[in-house]
Amino acid sequence: MDSINEEDQLNAALNIMRRMPPSNIEFNLSGLINLIPDLTDDLLQRIDQPLQTAKDPETGRGYLLCDYNRDGDSFRSPQ
Repeated sequence: MDSINEEDQLNAALNIMRRMPPSNIEFNLSGLINLIPDLTDDLLQRIDQPLQTAKDPETGRGYLLCDYNRDGDSFRSPQ
């Protein structure tokens, strides 16, 4: 039995996300990332998520949690 290649896995994951309710996008995306951790970067790049903000604990400045500030699966603060 042949295993599913990465491109097919990504297409299947994106098809699943298209069928899920947009109100649960963060929960559903987290579930997919747990199921297929090898596709984390591809999924985070291709699936739009609502903008969120955070505060830098050292400076107290707010910043956006967006792709520009993403470093892997965490975010960097623009100090």
